[in-house]
Amino acid sequence: MPNDLFSNEYLKSCSFEPNLLPFKNEDIFSLDNELSRYEEFSLSPDVEKYLISKNEILTSFAISKAENSTLTVKEAEGVYDKVLGNEEYEFIGGKLKSKFSLVKKDYEKLEFYNIAKVFKELRASNFGISDLTPEFIKEIHGKITFGMDVFQKYLPDFTLYRSGRWRDNNNTRVGEYVPPPFSEVEGCVHELVSWLKGNLSPISVACFHSALYGLHPFSNGNKRVCRVLEHILLKEAGLNKKNLYSTSYYYHKQKERYYKQLSYSLKRGNWNHFASFILEAVVLSIISVVKTSTEIKRSNFIARQDVSANMKAALKPLIKRRELQFKNLFRAVKGKMARQTFVTALEKAVADNIATRREAGKARIYGLNIPLPETDTLDRWLSFAKERLEFIPDDIRLV
Repeated sequence: MPNDLFSNEYLKSCSFEPNLLPFKNEDIFSLDNELSRYEEFSLSPDVEKYLISKNEILTSFAISKAENSTLTVKEAEGVYDKVLGNEEYEFIGGKLKSKFSLVKKDYEKLEFYNIAKVFKELRASNFGISDLTPEFIKEIHGKITFGMDVFQKYLPDFTLYRSGRWRDNNNTRVGEYVPPPFSEVEGCVHELVSWLKGNLSPISVACFHSALYGLHPFSNGNKRVCRVLEHILLKEAGLNKKNLYSTSYYYHKQKERYYKQLSYSLKRGNWNHFASFILEAVVLSIISVVKTSTEIKRSNFIARQDVSANMKAALKPLIKRRELQFKNLFRAVKGKMARQTFVTALEKAVADNIATRREAGKARIYGLNIPLPETDTLDRWLSFAKERLEFIPDDIRLV
């Protein structure tokens, strides 16, 4: 944290060294610009539309899953239809009028509805960095947590949100971490916002997210506010203009590591740990867009083939992997298909030029016979990321 720029004791006490982060701003801008060129020249309109619509719902879904939500994607899709239809979520009020008790699932659906509705409003509002003010942050909190405090009566260990109002006590704890006194919240937010407006970049957004969460300006709902702000601020900084990816979905899939890095930063007053994880999420989310695109192309390639269901089942694991050894291919269908049936289907796919086969020592390695120039881009980007990151999830690393 550039603490010489601040007067607030909390901000002055935090440490942040951008030179030790795994990526520089120019690294991230370069990847995002290359993704934009890929989207413009190589991404089919149908795939682009799918990625954008998928990301719109998964971003809100992932943010709602920041805590221990049991909401499923299918349930979220049902609620999202109401958001798209500009319908109010009246189910909660209906239950209360009928004198039914509210349950955790009702809470989770309302939570998702609020987040999705906020994103829909933000997309329509053409948010700009000049719109970022402490009052705007309070408004985001108020909208995200609207109507949630009614659940205090129905859910155990419920912490009131006090929608749209700063924290007014010093009772908040995040594990062993004790946030700054509530009396510092408003002044600290003013300083943070002022600093970000004059230093907007991917790294400064990561720093802002880290510092704002450490401040814990609200009694409850801080992670959700920080993630919503991060998403729109990264876009305002020049990234993800088409809304093709989401760091929040990466956080959801890497929840254990998310909390680990966040905890390190909170305990040590050093935002490098969490800021590094945020930048990791940005870079790997960009890479995931191209990886998902290749998987869709492979899936469509298999679907177009006029072949047996057994052959399509045998080839299905090659949607997510460029090549697989025979034993790994068979493992995916073991118990669902006899070995000889599998071998016959696979060999016919090779004979019909639907699949490829090569020998590597004693191993037989198979792939789909489909040219995908973007795999070279994936290899280059992953090589770049591996040089800077200690960990890359298998679902991204294995192409």
